[in-house]
Amino acid sequence: MAAVLVVEDNPEHQAVLAEIVRRLGHVPTVADDGRAGLAAARADRFDLIVADVDMPHLDGIRMCQALREEPGTADIPVVLITGYLPPGDTLLAEAGAAAVVPKPFSVRDLTETLRRCLPLPPDAPFLAELMQSLDTGAVACDPQGRLVFVNRAIRDFFGDDCISVPIHDWPERFGLRHQDGTLLTPEDMPLEQALRGRPVHHADLRARDREHRPRWFAINARPVRDAGGTLLGAVAAVHDVTSDHHQLQYEKCKAEVLQALVHAPDVQQAGTAVLRSLSHCLGWPYLRIWLVDEVTDRLRPEVTHTAPGAQDIPFPPSLNQGQGLAGRCWQTGELLWVPDIRASGSPVLPLVRSTGYRAAGAVPVLSAEQVVGVLTFFTPERQDPEPALAVLLTGIAGLFGAYLERRRSDELQNQLAASIGEYIALVGHELRTPLTSIATYTDLIAESGDDTTIGEVRDLLAVIERNNARLRTLVERLLDLSALESGHAGLTVGTVDVSAVLRAAVATVIADSGEPGDRIRTELPDRLEISADQARLRQVAENLIGNAVKYSPAGSAVTVTLAAEEDAAVLTVTDAGMGVPEGERNRLFARLYRATNARHSGIPGAGLGLALSRAIVELHRGTITLTAGDAGGTIATVRLPLSPATA
Repeated sequence: MAAVLVVEDNPEHQAVLAEIVRRLGHVPTVADDGRAGLAAARADRFDLIVADVDMPHLDGIRMCQALREEPGTADIPVVLITGYLPPGDTLLAEAGAAAVVPKPFSVRDLTETLRRCLPLPPDAPFLAELMQSLDTGAVACDPQGRLVFVNRAIRDFFGDDCISVPIHDWPERFGLRHQDGTLLTPEDMPLEQALRGRPVHHADLRARDREHRPRWFAINARPVRDAGGTLLGAVAAVHDVTSDHHQLQYEKCKAEVLQALVHAPDVQQAGTAVLRSLSHCLGWPYLRIWLVDEVTDRLRPEVTHTAPGAQDIPFPPSLNQGQGLAGRCWQTGELLWVPDIRASGSPVLPLVRSTGYRAAGAVPVLSAEQVVGVLTFFTPERQDPEPALAVLLTGIAGLFGAYLERRRSDELQNQLAASIGEYIALVGHELRTPLTSIATYTDLIAESGDDTTIGEVRDLLAVIERNNARLRTLVERLLDLSALESGHAGLTVGTVDVSAVLRAAVATVIADSGEPGDRIRTELPDRLEISADQARLRQVAENLIGNAVKYSPAGSAVTVTLAAEEDAAVLTVTDAGMGVPEGERNRLFARLYRATNARHSGIPGAGLGLALSRAIVELHRGTITLTAGDAGGTIATVRLPLSPATA
C-alpha cells in the first residue's frame, strides 16, 4: 500500500484524484496548492506525487523542479496534470515529470498512469507479470469493497472499466447469477463474504461475456490481514469452468437422446425427443429436423421444436440442395456453423436474417453413408464453433441416422416375416379353398349317372370354371408382383395425364361394383401430366379406389383428389369404411397380408392389391402411405414425382 500526495487547488478535481488513489488500494494525502504540496513532501515520505500544473502561489512545474533539486525528494515520481500546456511542451519535459496527463482525462486512463508510476518492491515486477499472465482471473479489493486490482483475464471478460465498479454493484452491472439462474445479491459476492471474515471455496456462478455468451465460474476468496490482524482487504481467484460445465451438459444430452431413441415407436416421436433434449440441455430455442423426400428429391421438415416464447421461423415447405443453411449442409455433407447469421456470406435464407436469431448451425444426418436429412438449430446468442459441441452434434445426428436405418430394417424384417406367414396361410386357404371346390365338383361329375342331363352338368362345370379363374388370377398377380420386385418387369414410360387415368379408373370401379355413379366423388384438375407407365398407374388407381368402395358401407362416399404440390403429383383416396387397426397399417403393403378386421368380414380378397400398388409406385420413385381418417375410414396417399420416372 503506497503513500500518494495529491496536489490540486480545485476541490472537485482533488476529490476525484484522491478517490482514484483509494480505489487503487493506496493512501492519499491532499494539498491545496504547490507551496503546500512542497511542504508536505519535505515533511513526509511519499511514493508518488500527483499535481496539477496551474495552481496559485507555486505551479506544478516549479514545484516539480524544486523537488528534483532536493536530495530527499529527488527520486519521488511526479505525475503532472495539465489543462493548457500540450503534453509535448518543453516546460513539461524540463520539469522531470514521470508522466503527463492532459485534461480532460478519464478514470481509466489516469488509473493506468498511476499504476505504472507507482514504485514496486523488488519482487513486485515478477509478481505483477505473473498475475497478468494467468488464465485464471485474479481480483483484490480494499476493506471498503473498492477494487484495487484486476488482472488481464478479468479485464478481457468484463471490460477494462470493471475496476472502477464497486464489488457490491457487480451482480446487477454484469448480470451475475447462481447456477440455478437466480440473480446474485451483493451479499452473495465471494469478495463481500471474504471481507466479512468468511473464506469462500469453489462458489459457483455464471455470467455473460461482452458477446452475451454464458460462462460458468468457480471462485475462491479469502480475507487479507496484516501481522496485527487488521483487515487490509480481500482477494479472489476466478476459475473459468465453462468447458467442464459444457462437458457435463453434453454427456447428459447424449444420454437423454439415447434413452429417447431406444423407446421411440416412430420417426416423428424420435425426432421430437431428440430436439427437445437438445433444446433443454443446450438452451437452443428453435431446432428442426429435415428429411430428404425421395419423391421430389427435396428437403422437407419432419419435426420442429420451438421453446415456449421463442420466435417461429417462416421457412418454405421444402428446400433444394444448396438452398439455405439446411440445403447447403445437405449439398456438402458437412457440419456448418454460422456464428453471425447477418454477416456477409451467411448461407441462411434472407427471411431468417430478419428474425431475432443471431447464430445457427446445421449437421447432416447420415444413413448407410448417404445424407438422408439435416438437423438445424437457431439461437439468439452468438454461438462460436466448439470442437466438443461439434462432436456431440455429429454423434447425435449419427444416432438419429442409425435409428432411421434400424426402423427401415425392422420394417423389412416384419414384412418378410409377414410374407412367410401369409404364404403358409395362402397354402392353407387361398389355394386349398378353390382346389377343394374344383376337386369335389369334378368328383360329382364323375359319379353322375348316365341319365344326368347336360344342364345339371353345366351348373357343376360353372363352379369349376369360377374357381379355376380365381386360381389363375391369383397366380398371375403373384408372378406380376415377383417380376416387379425382382426388376424383371420394367415400366413403359411416357407422358401420362393422371386426371384422365383416374377418371377411367373410377368408371371401371363403378361398372365392376354396380355402385351408383355419384358414390365416388372426384376433385381433379382438367389435366395433370407426369412421366409414367399409364397401364401400371391405372392398375394402382383401380386397386385403391376399388378397395375404398369394397371396404366401405353401401352408400357412403369415396373421395378421389389429385393436386400438384411443388415437384410432386399427390393422389388421395378417402373412404369412410372399417379402417385399419393401428398396428397393422404398414403391414398391409406386404404381399398376401390382410387386416384382421377385413379377413373376418367375409369380403373376398387375396392381399395382393396394395403390395402390387406399392411396387409400382416405388418403381416410379414415389411413395404410398395409409393413414386414419379424422372421422374413421382410411386415407391412401400416393406421391409421384413430376420429373421423368426411371424404368
